[in-house]
Amino acid sequence: MVPGSIENLFPTRFESWRAGADSGFVLPPEDERKAAAVYDDQIALTYSNGNDTQIMLLIAYAREQSGMLMIHRPESCYPGAGFSITADRPASISLEAGKSVPGRFISAEKLPRIEQVLYWSRLGDEFVSSWDEERESLAKQNLRGFIPDGALIRVSLVSADEGRALETLREFVSALYRSTSPQGRSLLAGRLSYV
Repeated sequence: MVPGSIENLFPTRFESWRAGADSGFVLPPEDERKAAAVYDDQIALTYSNGNDTQIMLLIAYAREQSGMLMIHRPESCYPGAGFSITADRPASISLEAGKSVPGRFISAEKLPRIEQVLYWSRLGDEFVSSWDEERESLAKQNLRGFIPDGALIRVSLVSADEGRALETLREFVSALYRSTSPQGRSLLAGRLSYV
């Protein structure tokens, strides 16, 4: 579990990246944002590397997961904002040598904007990539007498080039993980951050 606010767990400056205003985020429709009050904390930062590349980072965190991570899942969030999902596939996300998490890579289009999205969800020390997996994992952990914390981590950038965007997003996530506090790494990867 991550105590206190998550805002200070993640650097606003690391390697070539600098955080600025959190504009341009695709968020759930208003009624779903009200339901998102179940989250204990959320952050939204836009990072720039000085080369016209901007990456949006959104993290939604709940100390006791109730099955509400789906609110920020791109599969529901982006269509709710008028985007069409044009690609959706599994993606392994390397945090550092020997440490990776399963996630998803999604392309969303609302012309003229095309956004490439990489994300993963963590429940306790398990990673889920669909709403069905989330419910199943939550039920199993609850049956073992454990109420897990949960986090949805989403990074995205505006680009029509899926391949290059995926590479850039993976590089960003790895750099963020390496530069983040131990508590931040625990939020991103659970106990995986300790192995």
